[in-house]
Amino acid sequence: MYRVNVSLYAAALTVFISRRKTRVLQNTLLRSHAWWGQNSQLEAQKGQASPPANPGGVSPSHPDSAKTDSSPQDAPYPMQGRNSATDHRFTFHASRFTAPGRDARAKPAVFFSILLISWLWWGPHALSAKGHSGSPGIPPEKAAAYIYAVIKADRTLYTTDIVDRLQAKGVTSASEHWEQENALMLPAQFLQHSGKLAAENGSGIRYRLIGLWPIYRRNAPASDLERNALESLRQNPDLPVTGIVTSGRKQYFQAIYPDLAVSQACIDCHNGHLLSPKRDFKLNDVMGGIAITLPLE
Repeated sequence: MYRVNVSLYAAALTVFISRRKTRVLQNTLLRSHAWWGQNSQLEAQKGQASPPANPGGVSPSHPDSAKTDSSPQDAPYPMQGRNSATDHRFTFHASRFTAPGRDARAKPAVFFSILLISWLWWGPHALSAKGHSGSPGIPPEKAAAYIYAVIKADRTLYTTDIVDRLQAKGVTSASEHWEQENALMLPAQFLQHSGKLAAENGSGIRYRLIGLWPIYRRNAPASDLERNALESLRQNPDLPVTGIVTSGRKQYFQAIYPDLAVSQACIDCHNGHLLSPKRDFKLNDVMGGIAITLPLE
């Protein structure tokens, strides 16, 4: 619930900031557009025919008697309709808007200013989104390693603290036919049954025991990847083997980890079983592998 609340708060904050950025950028664009339009109209007025040398019969000795065709209230811009000879503000703005080459230099400046403002507002957000778009979740290699760590810890605990301990005290024993004999299941059976339960919950995660010398054929390698992985683990048990497998139209990530003889109960079962093709296992030998399969879709 805490993560959900934080996510909702972050989403609302993002929307608020985005709207504020949009308003600021819109105001900047509108002001630049208004200035640009005013500049263009003044340039057009400049290109029109020049007025008479003495408009309105103005006497040189009385410059204040000059009149214009329109009043300041009717002018489209604040400075229009005033006497340029007496109003220095008009003279300043006229030189600003009509100086030769000024418009040619101002247009690129306005464009690059808008571009810079857009980058300052939106650039960091775009880079942040790009950085997070390529990492939607945990890589399958790490997910498989986490699952294997849990499987290994559970199996070791069951083998050493339950099976070996109770057999050493003579309380009970572990047997392949544990249901009929009211005994403990073997460590290998413990892993097989837990893997069956994991496959039935609909998560798509599967794990099982495989070996080059299986007692039962269902535990033989089912693909070239599993077979090659078992051969590799015999030489280097510290390096798991991973790959992509296809089942129907779906792809799965598969990781094979070593299955070590961690208990004497495992060794006695394989070395004494009538169907076992190999009967010389020793403690800590690589007896096979644990294949973990994860869906990629």
